[in-house]
Amino acid sequence: MKRIHFIAGLVTLSLSLGASAQNASDSIKVIVPFAAGGPADLVARIVSAPLSIALGKPVIVDNRGGAGGVIGVAAAAKAPPDGNTLLLTTSSFVITAGITPNLAYNPRKDLEPIYLLGEVQTMLAVRSSLGVSSMAELIAKAKGPNKLNYGSTGVGGTMHIGAELFGKAANVSVVHIPYKGAAPAINDLMAGTVDFVNADVPILRSYVKDGRIKALVIYDTKRSPLLPDVPTAVEAGLPGMLMSNWYGVLVPAGTSAEAKKRLEDAFAKVVRQPDVAARLADAGFMNPRDAAGFKTLLDSSFERWLPWLKEANIRAD
Repeated sequence: MKRIHFIAGLVTLSLSLGASAQNASDSIKVIVPFAAGGPADLVARIVSAPLSIALGKPVIVDNRGGAGGVIGVAAAAKAPPDGNTLLLTTSSFVITAGITPNLAYNPRKDLEPIYLLGEVQTMLAVRSSLGVSSMAELIAKAKGPNKLNYGSTGVGGTMHIGAELFGKAANVSVVHIPYKGAAPAINDLMAGTVDFVNADVPILRSYVKDGRIKALVIYDTKRSPLLPDVPTAVEAGLPGMLMSNWYGVLVPAGTSAEAKKRLEDAFAKVVRQPDVAARLADAGFMNPRDAAGFKTLLDSSFERWLPWLKEANIRAD
């Protein structure tokens, strides 16, 4: 309840700041390319109030959902490079670039990294009634006469990519059932309509702990501190089944070095604050990085996923 009250308080504060600053030119706009209420939006609300204090400016969270994040990213890429418009996005930023033709922006040239708030581990979980307790058993069932299916948020989402990564790593064919969000997919998993999902560990943790679903593997080389009993992909014999979901902040290309440094320092200060750090950790966030570290992650992500997506022939609807 304390966590809920804290987030609610930050939301109220950030909204009040935004309302008072709508006519002010000297404010910070944080574009979130997803609908309000999702994980990226909640993260933006957690950091917006302390960021406002660190920068001495009002901070407004601007949700620009639609087209898998393309609409919001395009808006950020085309914004004036004055240091007052930020993009808070996820690893879908890279995936979208690999599956969407004719983007209105160049993701590697039109936006520059400022700060990586953290990476969140993902995992694969199955419906409890499926009758499997390990990846070996899941693979054996997937190779049986009846194909397994999985739920996702749609083509190109991390839930989709993670499931396809499993299919390739295990050399099995699985059926994709897209939903309009993670919540309905997870609800159908618990109801037994779909066989498995891939999602961030914090999203699925409570359902695993109360036995409504069964966690089989963490898409990482290290176990999750939130679910330490769940083996990693490497331990399960699937070293190619590695991925995470990151949350980071970028600005339009051409933003001055001075403005970028000021923003980088502000985010570094915010994530070190004990209350913010505790809530990000509770949400599964790990390994925050400065602009240079974030750029290294972005470069390696593009180099890995763009060829993989092309080979897998995954394209946006």
